[in-house]
Amino acid sequence: SSATPAKVFLTPASAPCISEAAMAARLNLLSVALLAACVVCLLNTAFVSAPAQPRGAAATIAALAAAGAPLAAFANDELLEYNMAGEFTTFMTGGYFAVTLGY
Repeated sequence: SSATPAKVFLTPASAPCISEAAMAARLNLLSVALLAACVVCLLNTAFVSAPAQPRGAAATIAALAAAGAPLAAFANDELLEYNMAGEFTTFMTGGYFAVTLGY
């Protein structure tokens, strides 16, 4: 007598019957849950709490700096020597030859 082997794997005939609509709903639910998890992760990094307000000496220094800011608008506008403003200078000419002849 021959013994029949035990069924280990599910065959299409013995597999549980799930309708296409049920599978589609399950996949839709999975994709919505994954999307919701991504949105929650992004929103956690998007909002940052406000910094703590300075107290004591730091607040006094910050207030004085803010009060003195308009005074910077009346600072002297001095002409600074700028080599590459368009005119030929000895420094620019020497630098040109040093760079071009160096290669």
